[in-house]
Amino acid sequence: MHILLVHGFIKPKNLIMVRAGIEIQNYDKALDIIKRQVEDLKNGNFTENDIENAKTYIVSGIKNIEVEQDTEMVFYMGQELGGFHFTISEYIRDINSVTKEQIVEFAKSLQTNTIYFLTGSEE
Repeated sequence: MHILLVHGFIKPKNLIMVRAGIEIQNYDKALDIIKRQVEDLKNGNFTENDIENAKTYIVSGIKNIEVEQDTEMVFYMGQELGGFHFTISEYIRDINSVTKEQIVEFAKSLQTNTIYFLTGSEE
């Protein structure tokens, strides 16, 4: 069962957000699964097919940046504020060039910082 969902990478802060929709009674189980999946990344326990599927998913999202004018403005404004300057084509090229070795090396630097659980109000 895979529930790890990388919600976003915030480059200036070297921050990865993991988000999973779970029921409160499954919190400990879900947290254990997420931690095991991070360990799998650190140990290279994933396939080239997993990488290609992830790249396809990420690139699909990147291509949608140009579809919505507001999204495109946010993309380029974020670059300006962060001091980055790359085109969408360069972004896609960089994603497609990522290797398994780079993923493992990056995963080894991951550390848990904050865990929180959001609940909705029951009426």
